[in-house]
Amino acid sequence: YQAFWEQGIAVDVIDSEKDLSKYKLVVAPMLYMVRSGVGENIEKFVQNGGTFVTSYWSGIVDENDLCFLGGFPGPLRKTLGIWSEEIDGLYDGETNRIKVVGNNELDLRGEFEAKELCDLIHLEGAEALAQYGSDFYAGRPALTVNQYGDGKAYYIASRNDQAFHRAFFEKLADQLSLKRATGGLLPKGVSAQVRTDGTNEFLFLMNFSNQIKDINLNGQTYRDLLTNNEALGTVSLDGFGVKVLK
Repeated sequence: YQAFWEQGIAVDVIDSEKDLSKYKLVVAPMLYMVRSGVGENIEKFVQNGGTFVTSYWSGIVDENDLCFLGGFPGPLRKTLGIWSEEIDGLYDGETNRIKVVGNNELDLRGEFEAKELCDLIHLEGAEALAQYGSDFYAGRPALTVNQYGDGKAYYIASRNDQAFHRAFFEKLADQLSLKRATGGLLPKGVSAQVRTDGTNEFLFLMNFSNQIKDINLNGQTYRDLLTNNEALGTVSLDGFGVKVLK
């Protein structure tokens, strides 16, 4: 959620049994319990062109807390194109590294820190976008994507640092052309969210740092509701400042 909030991308929090058809992207981290029909709903969503992201510790049990037979991640296995063999629990303070594979479809780059839980998976049609860097499972997939029907399903195999989520979800938002509140990326420490009365849109800008921050409005023209001045081009927020633009 934080990775989207930092980009000014609005997020709905929904029940796993809701209709998914109106979304471009559905993120379901640690979907441990998969109720009857949910796996099929997700499969249909991806087949019809949606993008799905989930993580380690998903597809483990049904609504009665009974483990799925035939391998994890249970009903999500075909959609994700992977099989989870086992999960490695790291000691406190122990870490691994995940290394992004060059020339991947997201143009993701770099190395990131993994901690606490690392899923050991096998590819069953999916493509590895990143691999583990150390321990007995070095070189095994740590991030995968599976082209399924007209959509894609991503699997994040380890519990990673926030730097990974920022990088991964920024690239994913670019690929899917997700709507950002200001139309572009935000300075660190600034949040931007849009609300509407059904006719007008209101952009709420908040600076959570003590430094002046400049925000690019990306060609949009607004009216500053606190000063009644026109706002276009770039606006500046004082430390801990707030602007409401119509």
